[in-house]
Amino acid sequence: MIRKTISIFLFLILLAGVLLACGTAAHEEAIATPTPAPTAIPTSAPVSDDVIVAEATPTVEATLPPLPTPTPTPTPIPTPEPTPTPEPTPTPEPTPEPLPLTGVVIGIDPGHQRVYVPKPEPVAPGSSKTKQRVAGGCRGIKSGVYEYDVAQAVGLYLKALLEEQGATVMITHETVDVNISNAERAQMFNEANVDLGIRLHLNSGPNKGERGAIMIVPTEERTKFYDYNVAAAKTILAVYTEETGLKICRGDGMTYRGDQTGFIWCTRPVLTIEMGHLSNKEDDKLISTDEFQQRMAQALCDGILKFFAENGKPPVIP
Repeated sequence: MIRKTISIFLFLILLAGVLLACGTAAHEEAIATPTPAPTAIPTSAPVSDDVIVAEATPTVEATLPPLPTPTPTPTPIPTPEPTPTPEPTPTPEPTPEPLPLTGVVIGIDPGHQRVYVPKPEPVAPGSSKTKQRVAGGCRGIKSGVYEYDVAQAVGLYLKALLEEQGATVMITHETVDVNISNAERAQMFNEANVDLGIRLHLNSGPNKGERGAIMIVPTEERTKFYDYNVAAAKTILAVYTEETGLKICRGDGMTYRGDQTGFIWCTRPVLTIEMGHLSNKEDDKLISTDEFQQRMAQALCDGILKFFAENGKPPVIP
């Protein structure tokens, strides 16, 4: 028992020495190192049955689960703005040149009508002398065509052609079923203030060999536009006969009259054309066809165009 007590006592002394040495070393290490490391209990030291040495609990580092990787939000693809279609630059329309007869007023009087009116009317304003209102006209020697039908057809063709050239056209009638006297036709020219009035007729006479075209103008004492009328008549007659192939009848084809009601009542430039002779077989054969009537109208239009291009509108005469 004593031996056992001595052994325990010696063990305690030895243990105290060890602990003292360890404490001194730990103190010195603590001075050198601010944070002391934990002291491990030596496993080789004898352990008494009465002393229980606790094992050091291992330090477990807390492991945090990884943060979830955020799912990237897709960047929306921008909708491309539509490229604006540029407005086309308007091309300025060129200013059209005026037509040759722009501003010109032409009067057309297709001679005669279906109704024959022998009733008299004064040949001049206030005159006691009279003439029949409308004569019946003549007929084709072979074709039997009426003068008023040919004059009406040529007049309508001529109206359309002149309007295509820019003219303002006044035609006294567009059908043969009318009753308009010669004086009334002249007054229609006056009211329209025509720059030129053209009366369309066909001739007939006892001389069956006489053919071609004739121009008739008022005598000088019957008009204020004598020179203008004569110039228009000569120019139109020359073009007309050249383009139709009809002859100029009676020398230069010019006739001057002071007794025609259609002249005397007219205060504007005016002339009458006898477009051919229905009493002549050759003329009648041509004149009675629609194709030649259109050629007659075209020739008259071309003559009028030439005249106004060279002379212009009539002078202003009070």
